[in-house]
Amino acid sequence: MPHPNQRVRVTRWPVPVLFLGLVLATLGACASGQDGGSPSSATAPVSGHSGPAPQRVAVTHTMPTDITDLVLPATGADTRWAQGLDALGRLAADKATRQCLASHDATMPPQPPVSFLRYSAVPDLDFIARHGFNGVPVPDGAAATSTAGSPADAAPSGPDAAQRTCLTRGSAVGNDFRTSYLRLQTQWWQEVASLNSTPEVRSAFGEFGRCLAGHKTPAKDESAFFDLVDRRLQAGDTDRSLGALYATCMKPVEDTREPLRQHLRDNFREEHRGEVEKVRTTLPRTIRDLERRYDIRISFPAP
Repeated sequence: MPHPNQRVRVTRWPVPVLFLGLVLATLGACASGQDGGSPSSATAPVSGHSGPAPQRVAVTHTMPTDITDLVLPATGADTRWAQGLDALGRLAADKATRQCLASHDATMPPQPPVSFLRYSAVPDLDFIARHGFNGVPVPDGAAATSTAGSPADAAPSGPDAAQRTCLTRGSAVGNDFRTSYLRLQTQWWQEVASLNSTPEVRSAFGEFGRCLAGHKTPAKDESAFFDLVDRRLQAGDTDRSLGALYATCMKPVEDTREPLRQHLRDNFREEHRGEVEKVRTTLPRTIRDLERRYDIRISFPAP
């Protein structure tokens, strides 16, 4: 049976979305000025693990034919588009923070790299089977830059005050970017979550639990399984074998949910035609503007 509100080591939020990064992403959020009150964190809570250093994987810069696939993922492979979109905003926030700190001659607080964070509501089973659950760093080939001139408003004196000022400014950059698509995406995640209450999906989650039992896994459901993953990573062990097991046992669930989500997305696009067309029109320009402004490039994890 699904446990849509359960995540690993994380507080409850209205719409459970991301797998990874409670420890990593919380540190990254602090360093990038992304606090828990941002629109993104309120609708896309982050959960995850510390443990082994994140691995690097291949990426692609190729955009989907329909730009709204970045906002409305229906399959595990689709979520790679959404991961890249989310990561672009966090990377821009990080860059903006660093630029601001350079202008104040202040240092960046310690932080992990900005990473692609995978989605529990629409799990990417192929990727999880190959790479486990840990975060994947976002490539950043841009040279360090600094802002020209002084900030418009006077910043409080002292390095701690400068850091707070710059973290806030970085957070604003990320949040401003997310406002271009967040409302539509939040509505989509709510639709996705509603599928877990359907009889066929609930039945498929029963198969998930039986599969775990058949592999003698000390977890009876998805929530307990994520707890197991978290403990394994906290101990410094690899989670690769657990990723392969999760992909195997979750496959019947995804075989059931994926066609339902694809049909749901077709209807969703029709019912939200105005908002969808607005995103199609504005999002490409918003992405390009952010890339130019911070000398970054949107990228997506490749299998």
